[in-house]
Amino acid sequence: MKKILYIYIVLYSSFCFSQNIFLTEAKEIHANSDKFLYALKEEPKTDAQYLGKIEVSGFSNDDAAVFSEIYKKAKSIGGNSYFMKPAENIEGNSTFNPHHYILYIYYKEKQTIPQKENTVYLINPEKETEVRINNKKIKLPQRSFLQLDLSQQEITDISVGKFLGSRIKLQAKNNQPEQYFQISGKKISTNSPVSPGINYKTGDIIALEKSFAQFLLMIYEKI
Repeated sequence: MKKILYIYIVLYSSFCFSQNIFLTEAKEIHANSDKFLYALKEEPKTDAQYLGKIEVSGFSNDDAAVFSEIYKKAKSIGGNSYFMKPAENIEGNSTFNPHHYILYIYYKEKQTIPQKENTVYLINPEKETEVRINNKKIKLPQRSFLQLDLSQQEITDISVGKFLGSRIKLQAKNNQPEQYFQISGKKISTNSPVSPGINYKTGDIIALEKSFAQFLLMIYEKI
């Protein structure tokens, strides 16, 4: 029994520490109370203060834990935004590699961070899932996302799963901010002790917090 427990601990430790997240540079510390950590599509030029650099090495499927660690390190120097830059490979190319990338941490006034309106992102972290958009079937591979632009003239009907699936209807509105949804396919889970048995669902659509969702957009593939 002790031998089995030892093997489990070794394997679990290897899994947990298969990815390293380091604050490799801390140039400045900015005092602020911002809770968000937004992704920047372009590297800032003059309207942001560069604070430091975080390097991610190794791969983990636990995206929430990875972002939590990045968030804590960014906040330790007062960052509220970041620009992701792929690490160069041996050939000198800089295409995104989920096993090694660098985040440049900035402080940037919130009103200067570009925002989109009436845009929806469907994010799939799990195995390939089929989603219906206005009755059109689209398959989203694992670790991918789909971007949709809403219209004021038409309701966008989004559903995942079949009879027991989830469904939302969205439409463009004035000053409506970006929306982020995680989708997933079939799920089987146990019920609570009050209602024992198996709970079977064919689909879920879950709203995601903006900072975490934007991180997923950085590391997932756009469809």
